[in-house]
Amino acid sequence: MLVKSVMKFFYIVLTMLSIQANAELNITLSGGEWPPYVSEKLKYNGVTPRLITDVFASVGVKVNYRFQVWARSIEDAKKGRVHGTFLWFKTAEREKEFLFSNQPIGYITFVFFHLKNRQFDWNSFNDLHGLRIGATIGYNYGQEFMDAESNGSLQVVRVKSDLQNLKMLLKNRIDIFPHDLSVGYFEINKFFPKTMVQLFTNHNQPLKKQGAYLLLSNKIEKNKEIMSLFNKGLSKFIDSGKYEKYYFDDLVNNVYAK
Repeated sequence: MLVKSVMKFFYIVLTMLSIQANAELNITLSGGEWPPYVSEKLKYNGVTPRLITDVFASVGVKVNYRFQVWARSIEDAKKGRVHGTFLWFKTAEREKEFLFSNQPIGYITFVFFHLKNRQFDWNSFNDLHGLRIGATIGYNYGQEFMDAESNGSLQVVRVKSDLQNLKMLLKNRIDIFPHDLSVGYFEINKFFPKTMVQLFTNHNQPLKKQGAYLLLSNKIEKNKEIMSLFNKGLSKFIDSGKYEKYYFDDLVNNVYAK
């Protein structure tokens, strides 16, 4: 009888510890609006939160999302108000404040958009001289582009939004516009009628292709364990082919539109 009572006691203790451990593995990540990668208004909150949620779920971690402006998102993560943030480029400064996932959770690919009726080809920045280039205020299109813009060797016009640049293309106020490939076509299909959608195209050569990562704050001790779990889950996810499905097949098939 005593043995049964002791065994029952230890079973209860182990169950409570298990519940407590699982409760600790609920995390909050912050992010902004950048459809189709991430948006509170999209199915699964976009392709990137879908990936993050499912990878974490495969290793027993539940993710909650806090949507706010991007600058606030990374600041809250830096100060440990949330566990982390996502879809950021790796920089030396950020590596001082955050743990980075071993592999990118997405690749941001900037290409030049233009109208189909305009003959455009480029291999080097010399080929861009004399062209009216649209750009969005606050965006970094790569060091070579930024340097060429700064020294005046490229004719760049900065405006407030990507949508404004796309409209300027249609109005022939600019010749080309560097934009993320997936975001560009998402916006074109969302904001323009089909007759206008057919007018847009892009050059295949990337201006900039860079991996974007999950960042977890150094301020939260538990994050080392959480990132280790995520890295294991992400590797299996990529090997299974689900990464390709989420970012390519489902994106092309417009799965994320509500």
